[in-house]
Amino acid sequence: MSEDTTPAAAPEEAPKPESSSPIQSVVVRAYPKIIFFWLTWIVSLIAGIIEASSDAAGTGQLGTIWMAFFAFNLLVISFDFSEVISLMILAFLGLFVFAGLYFDFLPFVGDFFSSLKLAMSSTFYFTMFGLFTIIYVIVFIKTRFDYWEFRHNEVIHRRGVFADLRRYSTEDLRWFKEVPDVLERILCGAGRMILTTPREKHPIVIQHVLGINRIDEKVADILGVKRVVMK
Repeated sequence: MSEDTTPAAAPEEAPKPESSSPIQSVVVRAYPKIIFFWLTWIVSLIAGIIEASSDAAGTGQLGTIWMAFFAFNLLVISFDFSEVISLMILAFLGLFVFAGLYFDFLPFVGDFFSSLKLAMSSTFYFTMFGLFTIIYVIVFIKTRFDYWEFRHNEVIHRRGVFADLRRYSTEDLRWFKEVPDVLERILCGAGRMILTTPREKHPIVIQHVLGINRIDEKVADILGVKRVVMK
């Protein structure tokens, strides 16, 4: 009787369990409101280049256009435009345009703004651009030394050049994503994160987080089901 000498197949290796979250940590940085002036920052550079290349100084409506962007940025940082307030403003603007067409006072408004010849030199525009640039560099450096780091089992707040640490356990941690200002969301996708834990008396608020939706998804991926979203 012949004996089967075929070697037995080696048992297959069990697949290694993959981590449900490949992300090990998420860095969250809080920015000051000056970050929303990036629109005026860019417009200052463009206006400075146009003014420097123009033959006549301070001509046209360039100054009025720059002032309009600057005024818009002032409104953004001065008031919180919630969804309800934004809809009311849009409705008011629509009513204003309709009334202007009906009562024919829109040409007067147009003439008023076209008569505003705010003359600024290229030096002014470049100075504003340089000022914002210096501030943004300082903000960038500061946020490298003051930020929050979300991990699977803890949240760390790092502050200062010597990296002072404060740790919070993720046990019973809850967080809320809020977007209180529509304009801030349009300009930078910004919102705020509110952390609550039974071990702290007061909620922890991280203001003006850029790309709040993307950050929120990453934090949810790390902390799993411990997720609460408020609109």
